[in-house]
Amino acid sequence: MTPFIEFEAKNVERAVTKACEVLKIPRDQLKHEVLSFGATGIFGLVGIKKARIRVTAPGTQKSDTVPCSGGNSALPADESVDNTAVQDDSHKSDSECTESSMLLDSVDRGRLVLRKLVDSMTSDAEIVVESSSKQIVYSIRGGNSAALIGKRGQTLEAIQYLIKKIVNKSSENRARIIVDIEGYFSKRQDDLQKQASRIAEKACQNGKPMIIGRFNPQDRKTIHIALKHDPRVKTQSMGEGYLKKIIVLPRKTQGQEPLLSADP
Repeated sequence: MTPFIEFEAKNVERAVTKACEVLKIPRDQLKHEVLSFGATGIFGLVGIKKARIRVTAPGTQKSDTVPCSGGNSALPADESVDNTAVQDDSHKSDSECTESSMLLDSVDRGRLVLRKLVDSMTSDAEIVVESSSKQIVYSIRGGNSAALIGKRGQTLEAIQYLIKKIVNKSSENRARIIVDIEGYFSKRQDDLQKQASRIAEKACQNGKPMIIGRFNPQDRKTIHIALKHDPRVKTQSMGEGYLKKIIVLPRKTQGQEPLLSADP
């Protein structure tokens, strides 16, 4: 049986460095697999976990459970392929495994970060990715969906914002990023469209502008699009900052000054 030694550190990069120092072997000769990426937790306060790697002891034969000779260390800190991916690549040669691990694109980078965020908040959650040139959807299934969504979707919104920044930062073509949890995104879109229709109907009946909510940019866009082709009303965003209200104006008041100042 091939002997193994496990090392823990704040992240995978430091665990690899620690293993090299203790075993006194060069980094490019270190044979290891990642058991845990670790987690910094939410704002570094809760859910903190150490990264852990399993190293093949020097002088032993290569084990089937260690498919890549130092392949993981070719990646930046905290971005090594996960243990499942390593085991699935066991049939590949060292050169093929190292090459595939270097092909992590922006979609994979977003998945890895999302995996860490999800694992720090819940367990037994699955992530499925569907991508095209214009849109990338990360669907999360299982686990504690209530904790991931948060009150009024605020936790999900924060997660999506982070993933959007990470994915589009390393991509030339900016894509629309959606993080969905158990179909919450689709349900949210339907609810907003129905709400927009009800408000438009009420504004037309009363003949007065109607002001609704405090919405994030994505929700505001959904409402604007929902009423874009309604000839009876027009919509405007109001306020400053990230969250804004929306005013729905009947078309017959188009030539009048709105009751409240509005930002287009």
